[in-house]
Amino acid sequence: MTDRGRQVARGMDAADIERKVRSGERLSREDGIALYGCDDLAWLGGLAHEVRTRHSGDVAYFAARCPQDVTDLQEAVALAPRWAADGVTELRLGAGTEVDGSTLAEGVRVLRAALPEGLALTAYALRYGGAGAPVDPVALVEQLLRLRELQDETGGFHVAVPLLQDGPQGATGAEVLKAFAVARLLLDNVPHLAADWALHTEQTAQLALQHGADELTGRVVGDDVDDAVVEVVDDGSAAEQDAGALTREDLLAAIRDAGFRPVERDAHHGAVRSHEGPDPQRRESPQPMRV
Repeated sequence: MTDRGRQVARGMDAADIERKVRSGERLSREDGIALYGCDDLAWLGGLAHEVRTRHSGDVAYFAARCPQDVTDLQEAVALAPRWAADGVTELRLGAGTEVDGSTLAEGVRVLRAALPEGLALTAYALRYGGAGAPVDPVALVEQLLRLRELQDETGGFHVAVPLLQDGPQGATGAEVLKAFAVARLLLDNVPHLAADWALHTEQTAQLALQHGADELTGRVVGDDVDDAVVEVVDDGSAAEQDAGALTREDLLAAIRDAGFRPVERDAHHGAVRSHEGPDPQRRESPQPMRV
């Protein structure tokens, strides 16, 4: 870490955090709050990128998914077989999910056991940003730790997706990338972290791949997917999101331009199809990626 990096870390023991991350030791609540107080995004992103690379190497995943939002776990258990028969591949569990008399952990365990082959659970978590309000590091860290604890109890999630609270205007690009980096460092038991290009913009999602994310998610058109796919929006309601859709070729190009090798995955992150990585000659010139 640079001297400048140590200076902007606002009193945290950066060397100790580096040691924990590189040895696989779990970061604490205090570590997470300190990371949000760090202004050296290059250092923070680099540390998250180490963890991301440890999980996924040079791969960036994507999936032509058909998602279903889950708001009631008991209902989801009953409807999961029908959803699977209808072509749904992913159940998206948000912070407002109803549990109906059970603990959330037990509800997730029951749902996971009831899922037909080919259906997976995704955690849509870490609501941040919003109407110019200042970032509350403690609240953000506590969201991540609640998800980490739930994952400890259930092992139910393959991927987590950080969301903006009030759309792209609710957080700066630097705040978005910091949120991804801290999420990757604290969620040591969730294998994958995905960036939704419709919520964060395509270029910010590309940069998120260099700050802890290892997957791009969003609407893919020109594929064998139902044109009526319903996507989540930032207030938690459902709406069709055609404006943020990418073609498969655009998605592959976005991943390659970010410096990664695209891999299409199934519901459980098995490789369906691996694609060629970035063209070294193309990478010689600067790419149009901005925060």
